[in-house]
Amino acid sequence: MNIEDRYINAVSARLIDSMAFSVLEVEGQQGLSALVRRRGQNLELIFFAGQEGLLDFFYFHQIPRVREYMNRLRCNRAMVVNLFPGRAGSKYSPYIPQGVDDDMEVSNLWVDIEGGTVEGDTSNLKRLEVMLREYADISRLERYTPVDLKAIQRVDVDAKPIVTRWIIAINVLMWVLMTLAGGSTNIGVLIRFGAMFSPLVLRGEYWRFVTPMFLHVGLMHLAFNSYALYNLGGLAERIYGRYRFIIIYGVAGVCGSFFSFLFTRAVSAGASGAIFGLLGALLYFGRKRPGVFRRSFTTNLVTILLINLFIGFSNPGIDNFAHLGGLAGGYISARILLKRSGS
Repeated sequence: MNIEDRYINAVSARLIDSMAFSVLEVEGQQGLSALVRRRGQNLELIFFAGQEGLLDFFYFHQIPRVREYMNRLRCNRAMVVNLFPGRAGSKYSPYIPQGVDDDMEVSNLWVDIEGGTVEGDTSNLKRLEVMLREYADISRLERYTPVDLKAIQRVDVDAKPIVTRWIIAINVLMWVLMTLAGGSTNIGVLIRFGAMFSPLVLRGEYWRFVTPMFLHVGLMHLAFNSYALYNLGGLAERIYGRYRFIIIYGVAGVCGSFFSFLFTRAVSAGASGAIFGLLGALLYFGRKRPGVFRRSFTTNLVTILLINLFIGFSNPGIDNFAHLGGLAGGYISARILLKRSGS
């Protein structure tokens, strides 16, 4: 990978991470890197042109294609930035569509990677300009390890949610065993199988922070959580991958049990804390990757979350503290995992 391509990769990864951009596939232009994000009714697009031959795209196809994206995402206005990274003396032709239209603003920027300078109108792009200058450093780019931009934000729709299905199977198996042992609503059975009960945790039974997420009180409890887990878990597993999904689910479940331990003294069990953790992880992903999740999807997640919290606070029989703990655990663990992976 040459220096120009390294520069494009580094800046793109940073924009995806810190400014919530997503990779955009530009049909028929495989050598062109493009990023997109939606902010309300505004569409923001950044095109990286590393090859002079790609200028044909800007000459003849860019404006119609941008309007196509606007219609697809139902945006009223677009801000387009064309970035041309290169070395001193490699500035491309300035005759590329630019300026301000009624619904579109197009800017062209040239980056001298060796000199660390940015040419073009950056009056409305100060944050981007700072980032472009920061990475215009040959020695830094030579040490930089490129990343797969698609991998750090991709939702693998074809992947089967194997872990999610195994968790549901384990939950069903534990419910059957508890039913055979005297009933899943029997307090004694619940405690014997590992439900959260603070006095026993204080005596050293710390494994009760883990076991409650696999136990359920009654058939309806199991059925509702299995349905929620199948839908939210399947999506979260496709987004984060199996191993990160296991970590998020486990951390959320333990955090839910910990909050239950801190704030309640009743016997409690269920996967609700871990499921709320999946909600938290999906909310974080939706906030960081709006180009992958439509705005309406994130809004629906928030609606589901608020409804469940309202039901929890309205019903004294529901351990809402476990929900809050799981939500926090899922959101924070997802954030840490994505940060550590460079996404």
